[in-house]
Amino acid sequence: MMDKKEKLIQMYSDAAFELLELIQSLEEGPTKQRKRMILKQINEIIATLSDEAAKLAKEIVEEAYKEGSNEAVNELVKQGLKSREELETSLKSVIHVQTVQEIADELFYRILECSDYMTQDAKNRIKEITREANRRSLIEGVSRKQATKDAVAQLNKEQITGMVYKNGTVMPADKYMANVIHYHQRKAHVDGAINRMIENNQDLVYVNFVGITCEICAKYQGRVYSISGNDKRFPKLERRPPYHSHCVHNATPWVEKYQVEEDIQKAIQNSSRPFTDNRTEMNIQKYEKIQREKSKKNETRKQWIRYKARMPDLPDLRTFASHKARNTKLYQQWMEDYRKIGQEIKNRSG
Repeated sequence: MMDKKEKLIQMYSDAAFELLELIQSLEEGPTKQRKRMILKQINEIIATLSDEAAKLAKEIVEEAYKEGSNEAVNELVKQGLKSREELETSLKSVIHVQTVQEIADELFYRILECSDYMTQDAKNRIKEITREANRRSLIEGVSRKQATKDAVAQLNKEQITGMVYKNGTVMPADKYMANVIHYHQRKAHVDGAINRMIENNQDLVYVNFVGITCEICAKYQGRVYSISGNDKRFPKLERRPPYHSHCVHNATPWVEKYQVEEDIQKAIQNSSRPFTDNRTEMNIQKYEKIQREKSKKNETRKQWIRYKARMPDLPDLRTFASHKARNTKLYQQWMEDYRKIGQEIKNRSG
């Protein structure tokens, strides 16, 4: 059974495919009436998606914040600070309600931003398909139906856009929302823990150490921080986790009076190190290997999207990936079919 985060990401995957299917229906003829109908359906799909995603996203933020708060309480109890009853006050106080709302608002803005990109991408494809079909039928003499079919197959090789970054990088909608929801869920979790510490007059917080990590997280992890900046033995908590969209770092209470002197001195030393990437060469290589494996999986996904655009009867991604990994005869046939269809499109274009 999918959790709420997985459900939200799946909603974007499903909506993106719905949009691609609508665009593919132009093969039946890009008439003005059909285009009007498709544009109306696009707006309806995106409006429904935005509304449902916003509701689910707020639930995710609220639950993550509560989990972070509870973890902080558990850790403070474990370290012997106070009893659970003394530590666990209501989450309805201003600091908690306001923080949750701010994170939910920021997440809602990202949802709207993604919706705008998805809508614009779908509409641009319809315009481009119509333009290309008209051009080829008038100039090259290709039948309008065939020219439309070829244009649809070409444009639908790419996933529906969810974000375009300043450097020109285009991020598919479901992948973008996976990054966004993970970041804000982690942020809510960390803020829930830190606010609970502040509420209980605990100033020192520990950011956990993860052996295999990126160059950004390596600078900040494995340190004790002073939330207020008043304890000069430790760096001020200027930047909280998460440090990027897929960050797994956390923040937990560090109660000095329950630490032995050796551990206190070690914490001061570790926390005072320069804010530079101090990973070993072995850990850097391991991290890069993990990233290559992720990239390989992403390439399989992109390949499946391209194949699905030309061969709508292709099975789901998991089945496709399984056949590809085993290099089965069926996978080899899919590759051959994809090549043949591409050659036919090329021949008609020439």
